[in-house]
Amino acid sequence: LLNENARNTVNEIVPSTSPAYSLAAVLGPIVVLVGVNAPGVLIASFVPMLLIASAFNYLNKVDQDCGTTFSWVGRAMGPWMDWLGGWAIAMTGVLVVGSLADVAVRFTLLMLGQNEMAENRYLVMAIAVLVIIFMTWICVIGTQATSKVQNVLVLAQIAGLLILVAVALARAFTGSGTPGAPTPEWSWLNPFSQTPGALTGGLLLGVFAYWGWESAFNLSEETKDSSRIPGLAGLASTVILLITYVGTAIAVLAFLGPLVLAAQADQQEMIFATVAGDALGGWKWIVLAAVATSALASTQTTIIPASRTALSMARNQAIPSYFGKISAAHQTPSVSTWWV
Repeated sequence: LLNENARNTVNEIVPSTSPAYSLAAVLGPIVVLVGVNAPGVLIASFVPMLLIASAFNYLNKVDQDCGTTFSWVGRAMGPWMDWLGGWAIAMTGVLVVGSLADVAVRFTLLMLGQNEMAENRYLVMAIAVLVIIFMTWICVIGTQATSKVQNVLVLAQIAGLLILVAVALARAFTGSGTPGAPTPEWSWLNPFSQTPGALTGGLLLGVFAYWGWESAFNLSEETKDSSRIPGLAGLASTVILLITYVGTAIAVLAFLGPLVLAAQADQQEMIFATVAGDALGGWKWIVLAAVATSALASTQTTIIPASRTALSMARNQAIPSYFGKISAAHQTPSVSTWWV
């Protein structure tokens, strides 16, 4: 249904949300709050994100600016608010990219059976820095190179999650799941059977899981049919994430049960390592690879929105103009990209 350019843009957005990593990080805490209604909370969290994606779609039709929030807030609310919004977007990318690279490295080491190395925080940190440098270099080379890398990474993580869902559901329905794990019911999709406080906490975590789809709009100036394609890709990606998140949440709950998930909530993304070992045995590397590629892809795509926001801010003299310098060889904002 999407033309080639739209598909490439979707492949930029889906990794930006880091679906395997994001779901692994939030599923346990959501289960602590709402139990088996976690799939319903993920559906409820989808609604505000869909509305925001729709708003971005219409804003982009009016103004295709890679600064997105910086540009649009400035038009509506003045230069002080746009500077705060732009700076927040840029700094969020700077802060998040390190933890994403950290997860990518640790899960890669776990996938390779190097558990002791994965526990060495200084080794992981050193490798993560090298990963960030390498991914930044790819971003500087150009969006075409970035898209080719993302095509591989997004297929790897989605394939890994689909295998996990299929095996977990098959074992749950054949009675070979975790003892005491419940059978899926339609009531799991109802988020309103919980207290308002639990629902609110679950929604905040769920919204975090969907965050990242807006990266397409930061590439609007580098996208063909820029008034239409980024908005279409953003809306399509939120729907893809909804299906991925709800399906995986149901499968993991049916296989492990809410008590096991809640007990391991403090380990966050390591939950998938547990699920992989229990469900797939010697094939657990498939899921570990899915989380690793998810975090690796998001490491790269987190750099792009922050650098494009800095570019837009530099063009509008909100930060020094040096940050708006474009590479003559690659036609990308090389200074702001390396700065991130």
